[in-house]
Amino acid sequence: MIELSGVTKTYPGGTQAVKELDLAVQQGEIVCLVGPSGCGKSTTLKMINRLIEPTSGTIRVNGVDVSKADAVQLRRGIGYVIQHVGLFPHQRILANVMSVPRLLGVPKSVAASRAEELLAQVGLDPADFATRYPHQLSGGQQQRIALARMFLKNPPIIFLDEPTASLDAIA
Repeated sequence: MIELSGVTKTYPGGTQAVKELDLAVQQGEIVCLVGPSGCGKSTTLKMINRLIEPTSGTIRVNGVDVSKADAVQLRRGIGYVIQHVGLFPHQRILANVMSVPRLLGVPKSVAASRAEELLAQVGLDPADFATRYPHQLSGGQQQRIALARMFLKNPPIIFLDEPTASLDAIA
């Protein structure tokens, strides 16, 4: 469960990205934050996983105040696909998809096998894409790689920050 109570984020200079946000998301719920550019959707996600700190208010994930939680441990329990993909440009696609499970100690053979399954699930044949680099793919293909990488982790909480922005409607 995720709870935000009176959460505000004000940047230096007085720009307010989020003002007194109250939100509760129960386990199993799907919630979409919808609004115009600059209204605080991405800022809210970044505050929940402690990429940025709120100016005021309280954020709890599964009853734990995130300001008191270890940020690395918190993030390990959240799958997060950012707006601008975030693939490692120096790594081939298979290595990109395997990166998080490998950091978590999953054996290479297990991570590779699952990564290939997920590549196929997002419509990218591993035989064609596993050895390519991110710059060799379209924006939509890169977005699907980012989704596969996040799903490989099998997180209990998933944040998708404009996950379909680069995808064709048919994808």
